[in-house]
Amino acid sequence: MEPIPRHWAAVREVRSLPDGRELDLTVHGSSDDSPEDAQRDARERLERLVAAGGPRPVGHHDQEYYPDRRLPEELLQEVRSPEGELIGAITRNRYGAAVLNTDAVLVSDVDLVEETGRDRPPSARVGLLSRLFGSGSESAPDDERDPDSFGLQGPGPRGEHHGRTVAQIDDFIRRHPELGVRTYRTRNGFRLLITGSGAAPGSDRARELMGEVRSDELYMLLCRVHDTFRARLTPKPWRIHVEPFRDLGSRTAADDIHRQWVEHYRAASADVAVCRLLGATGPAPTALEQQIIDLHDRAVRPESGLRLA
Repeated sequence: MEPIPRHWAAVREVRSLPDGRELDLTVHGSSDDSPEDAQRDARERLERLVAAGGPRPVGHHDQEYYPDRRLPEELLQEVRSPEGELIGAITRNRYGAAVLNTDAVLVSDVDLVEETGRDRPPSARVGLLSRLFGSGSESAPDDERDPDSFGLQGPGPRGEHHGRTVAQIDDFIRRHPELGVRTYRTRNGFRLLITGSGAAPGSDRARELMGEVRSDELYMLLCRVHDTFRARLTPKPWRIHVEPFRDLGSRTAADDIHRQWVEHYRAASADVAVCRLLGATGPAPTALEQQIIDLHDRAVRPESGLRLA
């Protein structure tokens, strides 16, 4: 896979577009060499964006998170094979979670339902004081206290959706005996780690396989933009009563506030997991695939029995 940029910069300007509109544009640039090169890259991208007529819409919601090019993420760790080949990287996403980026294992997340009001970032659902202190006034509902009571197997629409999704996954496994499939339960659905496909993140084959299990269209776009499959390794902050991270657009990893947030987040993450392993089928993974699986499982704690977040 291609290396994740080490340096980021942003240019923000109000510019007139060829069609007469004026837009307040923010464009990020990146570089492996220096912050100055990242700044130059941002400036060049801004000029190309203006010449092309401005940004284009990419979806029906959350366009900032699903852009048509990579946005800044702090590089936390590179993952290399015993021979030194880059096979993965861990980055910090816009709200602070650690994310595995890899092209060695196909990752497909399958959500059951859109996030509910209580499952959105605190800034979207609670008052100013609660946001300042990183928690809401609501008491934790039963499905946040008990890792096995998400209503996935009970009566009602969510239980029915759960049953259909499980059937989809089972059917996918039956139709693809050549693939290894590790199935995990997440807080709002399922995650599949698929080995043996040889599918590049931006390929038609990857899109076809992810489409068969109805992986989210915007997630598939994100994989193509980043040219990696992505898997969140640590909790969403608001699920552990932590104010979401403010990303590299406003501060850097060298800042004290950045380090303090990370320490607080890590401490609050101690008693939760991200995935629950349900089963593994198909051929054994290759050594490189197993290296990625082992890294993923150490981080998400799939057999800990802890609450999912």
